[in-house]
Amino acid sequence: MLTEQKGKHCGENLTIADQAAIRVCINDFVVRGLLPFNERRMRALNEALNTRRGLRGTFFSATKKLFSPGPKPGVSGKVPANPGYLTDSPEILLRRLGDISFLLQHYTMAYSSYHQVKRDFQNDQAYNHYAAALEMTSLSLFMGSGVRREPHPYYDECINVYLNLCKSPLYAMRATLVHCECLISRGYYLSAAAWFIKMANDENDLNSGLLLEQGAHCYVRVDPPSLRKYAFHLVLAGHRYSKVGQRKHALRCYKNAGDIFKGKGWSLAENHIGFTIGKLSYYVRDIDGAYDAYQSLLTYNNDCVHVMHSQILFQKGIQDFVSVVQIYLQSQPPSTTVELPIPIVDNNNIHLSLFGEKMSGMVKETPDFDKAKRQGELELEDVAHGLMSEGRVSFFKPSQTVFSGDTLNTFRPICAINETVTVLIPVKNPLQVPLTLSNISLHCLHSPRDPNHPIKLIKAPSRGSSPDMSYKSKLKTASKDQVETSELARLVLGPEEEVIISLSVTPLVEGNLSIASLVYHLVSTKALDKQAPDGSKESVMENMIPGKINLCPRGPRLNQTKDQRVGQVYGIDNRLNMLVTSPLPRLELETSSLPTHLFCGEVKCAVIEATNTGATPLTKLCLATSRPCSLGEVRLSPFQPVVHPRGGQFCHVIDPSHHAPRAAVVNLPDGQLNPGQTAYIAVWVYGGEEAEKYDLVTLLYYTPSTDIPGVTHRAVSTETKVNISVSVTVESRVCNVTPTSHNKLQLLGSVIVNNVGYYSLSLQDLHVTQLSLVSNRWIMNSLESNIPLVVYPGASINIPFRAELSPKESAYFSSVSLGGGPLVDTSANHVLDLYRRSQACLEANKTSADSPSPHYNMGMLVFWEGSVSEEGNKSRILHAQNHTALQASLLPQPQQLLSLGLSYQETWSADFKTAPLLPVPVTLHITNCYNTSLTVMVTANTTAGRPAPPKDTLPFMWSGVVRHKIEIPDHVTRSVNLTAVFSTPGVYNINQLSVCVSRDTGPLPQLLDSTSLLRVDAL
Repeated sequence: MLTEQKGKHCGENLTIADQAAIRVCINDFVVRGLLPFNERRMRALNEALNTRRGLRGTFFSATKKLFSPGPKPGVSGKVPANPGYLTDSPEILLRRLGDISFLLQHYTMAYSSYHQVKRDFQNDQAYNHYAAALEMTSLSLFMGSGVRREPHPYYDECINVYLNLCKSPLYAMRATLVHCECLISRGYYLSAAAWFIKMANDENDLNSGLLLEQGAHCYVRVDPPSLRKYAFHLVLAGHRYSKVGQRKHALRCYKNAGDIFKGKGWSLAENHIGFTIGKLSYYVRDIDGAYDAYQSLLTYNNDCVHVMHSQILFQKGIQDFVSVVQIYLQSQPPSTTVELPIPIVDNNNIHLSLFGEKMSGMVKETPDFDKAKRQGELELEDVAHGLMSEGRVSFFKPSQTVFSGDTLNTFRPICAINETVTVLIPVKNPLQVPLTLSNISLHCLHSPRDPNHPIKLIKAPSRGSSPDMSYKSKLKTASKDQVETSELARLVLGPEEEVIISLSVTPLVEGNLSIASLVYHLVSTKALDKQAPDGSKESVMENMIPGKINLCPRGPRLNQTKDQRVGQVYGIDNRLNMLVTSPLPRLELETSSLPTHLFCGEVKCAVIEATNTGATPLTKLCLATSRPCSLGEVRLSPFQPVVHPRGGQFCHVIDPSHHAPRAAVVNLPDGQLNPGQTAYIAVWVYGGEEAEKYDLVTLLYYTPSTDIPGVTHRAVSTETKVNISVSVTVESRVCNVTPTSHNKLQLLGSVIVNNVGYYSLSLQDLHVTQLSLVSNRWIMNSLESNIPLVVYPGASINIPFRAELSPKESAYFSSVSLGGGPLVDTSANHVLDLYRRSQACLEANKTSADSPSPHYNMGMLVFWEGSVSEEGNKSRILHAQNHTALQASLLPQPQQLLSLGLSYQETWSADFKTAPLLPVPVTLHITNCYNTSLTVMVTANTTAGRPAPPKDTLPFMWSGVVRHKIEIPDHVTRSVNLTAVFSTPGVYNINQLSVCVSRDTGPLPQLLDSTSLLRVDAL
């Protein structure tokens, strides 16, 4: 017997002659010995068969076949014992003849022999011999080229007989393997797969795994391939392999199936395969494979959302993942941090605020970015910058303190040393199991400033160019001496919960600072049944691994070039790449004294506290507001200014070039505001002319005391929501312009003050204290009047006034006191500033510009005071000033000689069922604005010369005396009492009167207000 020795191989010493001799020997053995021997055997078998097979044998065989039928093949039942055959029986001889023919590759003769003998075995119910004959018959058909019949039916019957009648699963397995190989060689992949799968059972998991895997490979060879069936049966095969401990074979099957299910949106299949791959890789000590599998399992994908239906499964998955990472970290340096796929960080919605506080925790939501508000702040900052530049041309780079996904983040944030930066990071738990994190903080990179390359003003890159990112190559992990970060001790995220983590960063040295990642520890809890030292049960055991999530927000998608439009190219986002400079001043504002509720025309003073919390002083300071406000006194200690100071002059000249800009320079007492000092800035807030709700934006623009490259100024702003309620409406009218006895022109007019504050129960009676006229030529004089100066809720008064034309053209500010008290000092800056920023001033200037005469430029200021009830039964006195525009001509206008006004109760209630008519008293006040006595005719119950009443008003009637004729001396007021009668509830216009002045040339109509509404309600 030839055996191999160590280091040697059999036959390596044979020569070519020896090899030729061996070939000749073998050839002689086959040709001269083996083939002649088998031929003689076949001849002897044929002769024996012909001798033994006669009529008797054939007759008894036919009788046995007809009268002794056995169970049909493929049907299970009680199987009789296999009959024994002698070695020289015809059936055995015929089977032996078929075997020799098959060995000699005479497949046609072999098929004939097997096919003939199988019928005898079937008749004799020798099912083992019958199944074997069927198997060889099918194999002869397959091997032979001259036979055109298909071997499949014979194999099908053979396998069924082995399984159901012979109860021989091992022989059935052998026949199935051979049969499937024949089917595969003929291209019948689906039939082969069906037989592989059919033979898989629960009794032998190893054989079933092999058959399922082979069936899966048959599905992938079909044209077109059945990929889902292929992957499905691979998963089944892997499961069978894992049950018998064949983990490597199971891992191979699951990996091949995972490649098919990946990215198809079949989340449940991906979860199962990923979890199993991770577990099997962990068992075979493939740590890298286990880490990749668990990472893909826990990675959130928008296209394939992982729906975690089994809480126990993925809780176990997190525990295994933590164990895998712990083993992986054992082979890495001690400071290694693994990039983990959970939780999910929304990089594009990271919010960074430069002026923050040292904190760590959670917030409910990130501040909303209002583009309109930001645009308003930029406009205010631009106005302040232009005022502070004093006409010099300078590059304006707006200061930006908030960076988010909605802002333009091309510029890098500029932060000073020891200034805290707050970062809000939205995170989400994509799993349906709780997620526990601990020791959450920010990982920062830092590079020191190069003194040879000073900081330059950073500009946005031009089109087609890229910004300078050379500093990133020098970034290294920041030490505790370079940056201070806050830490969140513990955070538990519920299933599919979204929270916003608030963390802070404080740079300590100059240079480039980049927030690179969010670092934390992922905690895995495991239930325990152990006893604690105190006797209680320890419920859980915690394992944790250090992890991180890289923070990489991206800019807006670019759409400038064709390549950018076709592909997905995004711009630069520098919100996390900060530039740290030397210490800077920093203002913090306290605006709690700013009013949140005002009445129309109300003037209220608020003191803004501006504290320099920075490390260096600031020099220039500018205040800008979005609504009409006026800058007052500035002090370094608290104070309370007076709203309307008294002791003003009757008339004074103002600067015609004076205007009230949206920004004003704040004059600091010492020329600068040192660190720790607080400046108290008085700001006069005006309620406006109409009821509304708006946001008052207050911006302070300031510059550092030292020149720092890249930082020209800083700005801080606050927003206060202000609600304006109705109080009074003011209308002014020029009644007449006539010459006086001294050949001078005088202007006669009236101011109508209507108290509409009855809509607000907190506003009580108001007192009109002063009228002031702003004009280029007209100066107001006192005018005696009997009309009371107290305006009750829902009532109105008509205040006449008179002004004379000044010989010199200048900007006059003249006033008349109505209550007998001292005049309001109209020379105060806030009085004129608030008027200059009012709509009345704009209308007056517009009228003057549109007219050829400049003397149309007039404005009327009405000063009044009122009592307001507040919470807690408290009351306060409000001071207000309303503005209105006037139009007048230098030419006399004798047509309007009277000042007319109606006084009545605006709301009535009546029961028209008991009293069908409701009489309402109405008083008509007539003031003679002319220099001589006039005869006035008043006619009621007519609309002649009056505009048509509004469509939503109803008709009514006048009762009693409807015609009146009275004599009114010059500059005297008379009253006419009338009665209006109403029959139905509704809204009425009672201005249905005709007032005429009797002249030699005929009656001269006088005009009233277009509408005077009265409401009648039914009880």
